[in-house]
Amino acid sequence: MGHLRPLPRHRHSRWLAGHQRPVAQGVFPVCEFTHVLSGPQKSLAITCPLAEAGFIVPASPFSNLCGQDVYTGDQSKDVSGVITRTFALNTADAPLAGHINTAVGVGASGHFMGGMTTHGLLTSWPDARITAAIPMSCVDMGNPSQAVRAKVLFKRGDRDGTCPISSTRPAYRELPVAKAFLTFRGAGDSNYFGGSRAVDTFVDWMRWNLCGDTGTRDRLRADATSSTTTWESALN
Repeated sequence: MGHLRPLPRHRHSRWLAGHQRPVAQGVFPVCEFTHVLSGPQKSLAITCPLAEAGFIVPASPFSNLCGQDVYTGDQSKDVSGVITRTFALNTADAPLAGHINTAVGVGASGHFMGGMTTHGLLTSWPDARITAAIPMSCVDMGNPSQAVRAKVLFKRGDRDGTCPISSTRPAYRELPVAKAFLTFRGAGDSNYFGGSRAVDTFVDWMRWNLCGDTGTRDRLRADATSSTTTWESALN
């Protein structure tokens, strides 16, 4: 398994390398992001907008990861551990005591093997705390678990030679509503990652499902739509 260190973040507070900065007033939901091989610094295009939108974003680096960790469920179980350790920061005398909204569940997301890890948390190695999920560029990791009631948004390019789009379609069809599928036409595994359509819909999905912001739900289609994207959804 990888070596874990949860790093919850939001706009005015970071818990980095053992140093605590002043914590913003308020109570914030958690949205976990699994970077896997690319490392945290390569995913700032997603994690920074999430933090600015009012989320605590544990984005732990994982070392010595291989595909076997994903397919055996070790990686999904590690991410469940990250969520548990992040929630523990909400307890008395902990760094974020009273600032984590655990009542709304948690968001989970990731790209490539991180996306597969995320889908694994909805299927073969379920974590019932997850109420919103965004697997990116993933393959189908199993049948949906009855223990998980997450609203799921898949994102991927249709020219991905590593994880073909045909390997994600069954995962989408099997899920109950609410769900959505955003295809970046002509895109490969990751060249859509930091674009405005990918980022804006990411924040929209998490704010709708973890903050109760119906305005972001209502603008999902507009934020997803362009001449090079296809948006499919069943939200009700």
